[in-house]
Formats: sequence, structure tokens, C-alpha cells
Amino acid sequence: MSRKYRIVLLLCTFVLLQIVGIIIEGSFISLLSSFWYTSGFVLLVLLSLVDQPFFSKDSNIFINAITAMISLLLVPTENHDFIYYFFVGYVFYLAVTSYGLMIIRTNSLKEEGKTIQFLSRLNRIVGKPDVIFSAFFLWGAMIQYKSNSSQFNALLLFWVFFMLLNLPELSRAIEKLFEKNNFKSIEGIGRIFGVQSQNTFLVKIDSHCKNLDLFSFVEMKYSVDNKIYRGLVYEVMLLDQEQWIKVITNREINNLFCGNKNEYINDVVYKIAQPPCGDILERLVGIVTEGSSINKVKFLYNSKIEVWEGNLLEITINNKKVLYQIVEGKTQVEQLSNKNQSGFIAGEAIQLGTWDNNKCQFKKFGWVPEINTPLYLASVIDEVSLKDNEVIIGELPDTNYPVIINKELAITHHMAVIGVTGTGKSVFSRNLIREYLKNDNVKVICIDFTGEYKDKFNDLKPIPIIDDAKSKELFSDIDFIEAEIDRNYNKDTKESKTRKIKVFKDVIEAVDCFISSQESNISIFELPEVQNTSGVMKYTQTFFKALFKIAKEKGNHSKRVCLVLEEAHTIIPEWNFAGISDKVSQPLINSIAQIALQGRKYNIGLLIIAQRTANVSKTILTQCNSIISFQEFDKTSSDFLANYFGNDIASSLMKLGFRQAIAAGKAFKSSVPMIFNVPEITEKNLNNLTNEEENIDVREKEIAISSSQ
Repeated sequence: MSRKYRIVLLLCTFVLLQIVGIIIEGSFISLLSSFWYTSGFVLLVLLSLVDQPFFSKDSNIFINAITAMISLLLVPTENHDFIYYFFVGYVFYLAVTSYGLMIIRTNSLKEEGKTIQFLSRLNRIVGKPDVIFSAFFLWGAMIQYKSNSSQFNALLLFWVFFMLLNLPELSRAIEKLFEKNNFKSIEGIGRIFGVQSQNTFLVKIDSHCKNLDLFSFVEMKYSVDNKIYRGLVYEVMLLDQEQWIKVITNREINNLFCGNKNEYINDVVYKIAQPPCGDILERLVGIVTEGSSINKVKFLYNSKIEVWEGNLLEITINNKKVLYQIVEGKTQVEQLSNKNQSGFIAGEAIQLGTWDNNKCQFKKFGWVPEINTPLYLASVIDEVSLKDNEVIIGELPDTNYPVIINKELAITHHMAVIGVTGTGKSVFSRNLIREYLKNDNVKVICIDFTGEYKDKFNDLKPIPIIDDAKSKELFSDIDFIEAEIDRNYNKDTKESKTRKIKVFKDVIEAVDCFISSQESNISIFELPEVQNTSGVMKYTQTFFKALFKIAKEKGNHSKRVCLVLEEAHTIIPEWNFAGISDKVSQPLINSIAQIALQGRKYNIGLLIIAQRTANVSKTILTQCNSIISFQEFDKTSSDFLANYFGNDIASSLMKLGFRQAIAAGKAFKSSVPMIFNVPEITEKNLNNLTNEEENIDVREKEIAISSSQ
């Protein structure tokens, strides 16, 4: 009932009361001294029609009691009988208990104790204005006039007329008579029953409304703020044999409609016959639910479209578009009432932040969306421009949001590419190496024992740092050194020392020659054996020591050097996966660790490629400032990578698809961890093998390597 019609009804009731009073008393002035009039029925009309027509709170009851106390002061002393003192005690009880309840209560009534619930509900019954002042009115009329007099009968009939006709309900019926009805283009389907938030309305559907479709558009005028809302039917429920719907509204939905001149009945919901143009239904994913935080939102999935882990969602918070990436989905059941249940899908998405298209990066946003805020699939962004040394290595799933890497930072601050066999990590890594080599001042040295890199980069004409003849000579020298030391009880002899100096000098000359040459920017440092033999370890250690010496003394001839450690677990294994004595493997790991710790100062960086983090030396792996992880299954890898990515997104590692990875670190334009898709990369078939034969060949090699561990 609107305020306008409450006032009109109050005036009509007041005039009718004057007429009855004048008939009884004979004049208007005498009414002012009548208790039944001044402290009875006028208060009944005022409070029940204007203040509390439907519902009384504890504070309302307290005001009712105080007002009643004041009105009892007008009763002459000669009328202070038993009933008078009963009324005094009655209103005193209401005043004390209602005031006490206002102080004690801190929660909603259903969450309070049984005693508080009982007192509050009792007061709401006996403390209503029509109860208190009806009693005052009848008692006042009785003490002023005899109960069998015509005056008392007239007042009694007036009270019966007021109470039995339920004037608040009558006023609503009168109000509808005056409403203009011009709804030819829209259809009334129900009334607003409740509001869950600023943008979500609960609507009870009228029984005549049939076949209400999910995702229909509706409009309504909300009586509280007299604003017109246009929204979307988001959920349809059947509860206690009645149909209910949930309607979400927001600025984006409202802007789909041009100015509509229809007139509305307050709180009535109408179906819009002609749906608007726009892609809102093709992008709407769900609404935010309880339990969301700044870093992660939980949402109720209800959409016409399918979504997947890794999809990018867009939420408007404080007029800014904040992006989240889906990492989880679960089925849940909600208990409605009695035996009614509602099943739904609850999703989770982690925050990436707001997107800065000029800087091509995400920025963290420091607040949480309101409950029931709609989520949409991310919209398309403008094409980005790259700076020098930047390259796009992939995109967020089903979007054109790029994942950009700074090649210089990726080299100097070390990078690790992790993933099980068959996920696309090796092809991705080789393509990244090709991107590195587009800079003329970059030298790439691939440590490879499979011979695969020589074939894959054959078009770039890689040169060996140490040719086969020299390699055999060096291994012969290393075998001699080990045998000489064994004969001398693990101590160097003069011959072993001399041979060590020769080996080191030969390796330094070979490495220096490659770095300073202009012949090729890529070299393959091939290891002659698959297993971690002592000789291979010493040979590799000598190479790394020579490289670091050249870097310190000659500054790598102003070149940036990237060391690629393919199948890194065979070169820098964790101590319990070394396969040989820890005394043999540890010096090599220490040499590579020295590069990992200090290489940035001398323009040397690592690209570590491995299947599992568990098999790789953590001393070196933890120095990688950027990590790209493809699918992983073992818990050790997930636990380790959670330190980089966070637990929420690390839990997605085992669910990643082919050519899908998680990236985070200093080399990326956006430092926040994100799931991205690697573009399809076609490598040249340099061995004249079919793609199927090539994949089988690589897979067999990797299986053989794993078996050897």
C-alpha cells in the first residue's frame, strides 16, 4: 500500500469518526475531552494505518507502550478502577520487555534462544496497536456511556466496521481501482516476494502463468524505491506446490532496452514479449554465491553455454571489470523445505585482476564482488602491441588475452618447463628456443644425450661445441684420470693432475670458440651415454666450470647464453635419484648451482626441461624465477609447484589437457599464475618420418630413459 493511499484512507476514516462523534455528542468541541476519542480510536487509526499496518518490531512495540502510558494519563481519577490498573500493568510489561529485547537481541529471531523467541512473538501479538487501542477505545466508550446506551452501540458498530473490514486490505483494493492499466505489450506473471540483494529479486508466480521459460526477460517497478528494473529469469523453482523464480538485474541488462513507456503496478512482475538484442545470454555463466573472497569467488553455474576449467570470467565490481579463471566445479544439493531439494553446480574461480591493455598485464584488485553478482565469459579485447624482447607464447582458454613472456628475463632469471610425456612440453620448449635465437646476441647450448635436438634444429645448422673425435679423446683422458686416482687411494697423482689441466684447457677453448664465433648461435653438447655414469658426470662438470670461467673473465663476449637442460633429471638429479655415488653427482650439481645462483650477473641462464620435479635437484630448481608446468600427476610435483602457483590453481595440474599449461613468474608480463593454451606448433619433419612414427619414436626414447632410472 502506497503512502498516498494510506493518507487518503486516514483522512476518510478521520472524517467518518468526526461524523459519528458529532452525532453522539452533538458538537465537535466536546470530542476533544473524550478519552475514547483522543487516546483510543485516533491512535488506533494512526498507528494501524500509517505506522504499522502489517508488522511490529520490538522498537514499534516499545513506542506503542509509551504512547499508551501517556494516553492513560488522560483518564480522570474517578475512573482509576481495576481495569485501569490492569492496563497500566499491561503497557508497563510491554515497555520493559520490548526495551529489554532491543538491548539483548543481536541476531535474527530464529537464531535466538527459545525464551527470547517466545517473548518477542508474544509481544508482537499483544503489542500491536489495533490490540492495545481497541481495548482502550471500548473501555473508554464504556466508562463514558452505559453499555446499553445508543451512543455506546454506535461506537461499537464503528469499531466492528473498522476491525472486520480489515481497512489495510480494503485500502489496497481501493488503490488497485485507481491504478491505470496499460499492459498490452507485456504480461503480468507474479509479484515480488523478497529481495536477496541489490540486484536479485524473488518472485512468486501467479497460478495462471504457464510455461515460464528460464532466461526470459522481465520488468517491474519496485515499490520501495519506485524504480523500474529489467532483469533475467535466472532460476525457476517449485516449492510447496507453488512456482518461484529468481530474477537478476544489473546495469548491463537494463541497457539492453530502450526507454519503455509502459505504466506499472508496484511490485508486479511482467514478462517482456520481445527479447532484446545482444549477446548477454551467450556470455552469462552464473552468479556469485556465499563464501567468496578477494582472491577466489564461488559461483552458482546456471547458463545456456558450456564452460571448462581455465575459462576466463568477467565480474563487475565497483564499475570495474575484474577477471577470474575457473579452477573447480562441484555438484551440490540445497535443502529447500520439507523434502524439497534443489541440485546445482557450484564453481570456483581465482582472481587474475583487472586487465591493462596498454601494459598487457593483469593487476590485482583489492575487493570482493557482492553476492548474486552475475559472471560472464570474458569479452574480446583490442589487439595488443609487443615491446622488444617480448613474445606471445599462448592465450587464455577461449579468449584473445595473450600470455606474454620477456625473453631476456626468461633467460637471465632461469626458467623451468615441467610436464609428463605427451603433454606438448618438448615441442613448446623447442619453439621457445627458436624465439630466443631470433636475437642475434643470444647463444643457446643444448645439453642433449638423445640426439633428438640435433635433428630438430637441423635447419639452424647447429655446431657441436666439442666434435666427436675430441669428445672421445676427452673421455679417454677422463677414464685415465679416474683409474689413476683409484690406484692412488682416491688421491691425485702427478699424471692425473696434468691430464685434468689438459682436459679443462681443451674444453675452455672449445666453449670460447663457440661463444665468440659468428658461424652459428646454437650448439649441441651431446652426452655419449644415457645413464649417469661417473665419466659423464665429470665430463659435464668440466664443461659447466669452463663456461662459468669464460663468463666471469670474458663476459661471454657480450652474448647472453642460454643453457638448455633437456631431461634435466639425468643431469641435475635429486640426490636420491642420482643412480651413482653422491660424491660423484654432487660436484656437478654444485657447478650448475653456481650458474643458477650467479649466472644472472654474467648473462648466463638456464632452461630446465623435466618430467617431474621430484627427480630434479631442488637446489637448482628453486632458482628458476619462472615456471611453466604442463600436466602433472604425482603429489610431490603438485606440492612443490603449489609454492609457485598457490594451492588453488596447483590443484588443476592433473586436470590440464593437451597443450595446456600453468605459467607464473618474473618473465611473464602478468605475474599472477594462470592457465593458458599453447598454440599448435608444427615442427619440420627433418627425418622424413610421419608424425605418428615421430611421436612413437620420441615416446619410446622417453620410456627407455624412465626405465633406466
